[in-house]
Amino acid sequence: MKNIEQHDYAGRVDNPEIKERLHQVISQWDSSTPSGAPVFIGFRSEEGVKRNKGRRGAFDGPVVVRQKLASMPYEKPVFDYGSILGDHDLEASQTALGQSVAAVLSNNQFPLIIGGGHETLYGHYLGVRQAFPDKKLAVVNFDAHFDLRDEQPSSGTMFHQILSDDPDIDYYVFGIQESGNTASLFRTADRFGVRYALMNEVRNTDVYTRVLEELKEYDAVFATLCMDSVQQSVAPGTSAPAQNGYTACEIHDMVAQLAKLENLTSFDISEVAPALDIDDRTSSLAASLFHSFMTERETFQ
Repeated sequence: MKNIEQHDYAGRVDNPEIKERLHQVISQWDSSTPSGAPVFIGFRSEEGVKRNKGRRGAFDGPVVVRQKLASMPYEKPVFDYGSILGDHDLEASQTALGQSVAAVLSNNQFPLIIGGGHETLYGHYLGVRQAFPDKKLAVVNFDAHFDLRDEQPSSGTMFHQILSDDPDIDYYVFGIQESGNTASLFRTADRFGVRYALMNEVRNTDVYTRVLEELKEYDAVFATLCMDSVQQSVAPGTSAPAQNGYTACEIHDMVAQLAKLENLTSFDISEVAPALDIDDRTSSLAASLFHSFMTERETFQ
């Protein structure tokens, strides 16, 4: 197991006698954490971004997003597992993340995973599959890119790795940009039977609400949000910023709808790169999206 880094939370206190902000209600995770509780897990890695020749800067994403979350209003118990400290051995780091995710899922809690580069998703997947070895799964991705490259594992290969090895999983991706994916990647998506929606389809049709209904038929669903799916003006701190990505309002609405999916097991937000950010816009947006997700999902605790 890789080293686990623990995190301290601090923030504004309005009334010392009332706990109404996240830093006042969060505790360290252990095996006695209540069933259904949200549990943050960080993945401090950008080795996948480096291998994918992207802009580096995501290593501190799990730290800064937690800082932005700390003072947000939240009154129910929430827990923190710590962060996997990744290094050049990406595969070992992803295995360690998978073990952490599986440990949380085995206690019937809900992992909220903070990346790191989008290679975070492969470790996320390993944990879900370990927890549900015989289930029919679906993975939902909000992304400008397919991440279907067939090469050394990186932040651009995860779904090729998964679909090549796992016959019992379907891949749905929303927000694909034609300017960010070659014809070869579209052909690969078609070969694997990927259910994808271009950005214009998401904006102009009801494809997302229709797929949410379809997802209810799976044994379990897990989800990932790559911050490069959001337009650069509100999310500049990513390895590959998008000029025509989701607006902040659009992605908040989609995440809020996702949170209500009862068979959803876990959710990660990746590609948060504080070293590339402007005024902490990307980290702040990621924290706001986690907060929105948690608030919408409170009924399942």
